[in-house]
Amino acid sequence: MLKRLFLQGMLMVFTIVGYSQSTFEFEGVIKNSSNESIIGAQFIHPQTQRILFISSESGFFNFNADTNILIVQQMGYESQLVNSQDQWIVLNEQSDILNTIVISENKRSSQLKKATISMSIIRPDLIQNTAPTNVSESIERINAVQVVDNQPTIRGGSGWSYGAGSRVGVLVDGVPLLSGDAGFPLWSFMPTEGVSGVEIIKGASSVVYGSSALNGIIHIKTRKPNSKPFTQLSLSSGFYDLPQRKSLHYRNGKRNKISNLTAYHTGVYKGLGVTLGVNLLDDESYKMSDFDRRGRVSFGLRKTVAKHNLVYGINTSYQDGKSGSFLLWESLDLGYTISDSIPTISLTSRISIDPFVKWQKGQFSHTLNTRYLGINNDVDNVDNAMDQSNKSDLLFAEYQVNYSPKNSKLNVIGGILASNTNSNSPLYSGKHTSENFASYIQLDHQWKKLKALAGARYEHFILDNRSEGKPVFRAGLNYEAAKYTFIRSSFGQGYRFPSIAESFILTSAGPVSVYPSQNLVSETGTNLELGIQQGLRVKNLKLMLDIAIFQMKFENMMEFTFGQWGPIEPPTYGIGFKTLNTGKTSVQGVESNVLFDGVIRGVKLQGFVGYTHSVSRALEPNKVIEQSATYRNTSSDTTNDVLKYRPQHLIKADLMATYNNWHIGFGVTYQSSVQNIDGAFLVLVPGVQESQDQNLSEYILLNSRIGYRFSPYWDTNIIINNLSNREYTIRPADLASPRSVRFQITYTLDKSK
Repeated sequence: MLKRLFLQGMLMVFTIVGYSQSTFEFEGVIKNSSNESIIGAQFIHPQTQRILFISSESGFFNFNADTNILIVQQMGYESQLVNSQDQWIVLNEQSDILNTIVISENKRSSQLKKATISMSIIRPDLIQNTAPTNVSESIERINAVQVVDNQPTIRGGSGWSYGAGSRVGVLVDGVPLLSGDAGFPLWSFMPTEGVSGVEIIKGASSVVYGSSALNGIIHIKTRKPNSKPFTQLSLSSGFYDLPQRKSLHYRNGKRNKISNLTAYHTGVYKGLGVTLGVNLLDDESYKMSDFDRRGRVSFGLRKTVAKHNLVYGINTSYQDGKSGSFLLWESLDLGYTISDSIPTISLTSRISIDPFVKWQKGQFSHTLNTRYLGINNDVDNVDNAMDQSNKSDLLFAEYQVNYSPKNSKLNVIGGILASNTNSNSPLYSGKHTSENFASYIQLDHQWKKLKALAGARYEHFILDNRSEGKPVFRAGLNYEAAKYTFIRSSFGQGYRFPSIAESFILTSAGPVSVYPSQNLVSETGTNLELGIQQGLRVKNLKLMLDIAIFQMKFENMMEFTFGQWGPIEPPTYGIGFKTLNTGKTSVQGVESNVLFDGVIRGVKLQGFVGYTHSVSRALEPNKVIEQSATYRNTSSDTTNDVLKYRPQHLIKADLMATYNNWHIGFGVTYQSSVQNIDGAFLVLVPGVQESQDQNLSEYILLNSRIGYRFSPYWDTNIIINNLSNREYTIRPADLASPRSVRFQITYTLDKSK
């Protein structure tokens, strides 16, 4: 009420001054702070309180008024005064957690509380203040999400695949960013600079996002050009501390260093939106022969033609780098020493070119996203008998239409897409072509308290001369049972076709080999979920409680399996990895989260606490998957036939406290022991049995950060990860990072504030 009176008082001041003309034209685009278009924003006359205009699906507005000052308001956003000269209007979200705006579930703006499936949000400050070298470091802080050897998994839907195939789709601004040959998330190619937020869908989302979304979606959103420029420069530098055990000090007590520089600028110049990003990394790593040195530059142009409800542009990125890889340790006592004295050095270059067009016409909005992705990985290892170099070119195009009838709460999205990957690589024993074609439709309707969603997709794949297609379906409900109480349920199917890498890879990695699996069949999955969301207010603290019960069932699940698959000949004697269909499996459990936001005694608090309990089992443990191998006889633990490389319990929490110019953050991760791994590890790799006996896969990880903003533009942070210097493993034969310390200084110039 007070805010409305203040706005009206300000309007009276503007009105008394008088106007030089009787009619004023309002024309432009209205967006949120993440630069996503706001649908249905109301432009209100200050005196009559009459609604003069409602923004379109793409956020465009074009109308005349008899005053040059109006009120703009929309549910979930703070009301704002606007002038007829404002062509770019940015509304700030209200600090109500339930009203957080998301777009990933149905590819259009909606409130988090109305989602029919579990979602998590990563705040931009959680990324900026933790100085990540890639986005996966920030994603790992979210409950129910893990990244094992750069491969994401949600709620235990995946185990360990060592970089081939993914059940989690990863997108940047709505465009998938997985390698065409391996289906692997290109974390280092994703921006950490200019990120406006990350949305995570937990559950099958293949209807609108395709094959790789069988287990969920990670959607990274970046800032878009605004009439008020934004510039940020951040430099971090630090070191990996020495492990507690002296036997692990392979560099005679020398601490390995890490440095990272990011720069980002966006603005609008003479009607043309411009974006520029730079990232430079020098990471010596904490493991022998493992390092990462890279540089990446990105550039984007964006043109908005408000009169025609048209946006078009192009985004480009180029990256060049050199890295070394670490697969297996020498032993537990030499946990950071590589088992093979011959390092594998990769010289990698990547380029992406992404033209796009968005057009609003009446009740229809049209989007065309395209991409060229080129990857060249030249492995410099002359002593290795097997050439591990690989090169691939991916072409991608997706057209989507969105239909929102007037005076209706129905929304329909439909689309078609096509992708083509050509690979000519010694790593895959020659030339291969992979193609994907799909069409989909999804409808959602909002009644007074009930939201319903349903969709279908047909997916078709071609790999060389092999062709296959399948339909998948999805449905969901969200019901507002009471004030701040929302009950949801969802059903979703997923479908994943084998990648080029899973089918044809043939190489050696240290003392082991990786074998092709050309008889792989596609896997399918079904996800069921029932959840409840409750908003609470305790004095000045706003809370959101979320509990979800989930079940995932898979047919012909593809699992990366360690064993003896090749001929018993030197140098590897047939020992290695192979992707195999392991039959029917299930993962079920419960996930609970508490999000909080508020001010207590002058201290602003933000954070969450989450717990995930999952039980995963092989339902056909005695099915022969290769030669005489079964899931049971390749497992180290056959108790209850639990799936490999999955913890049963996972707890994650993060707290951010801000007081005056100080901000302090603290993060906790607890993972229970990984009960089952490939049994061959215990026999063939030194130290793995010892690590299992010492239960190094169970751990509590503590992270901290403290910062001080000493001017409106300059901010400093000290980030300490693995505060207690805990020794633990993420997967067999690989110790995780010891304590690391980073110092960060950031300059930010945001003229919109």
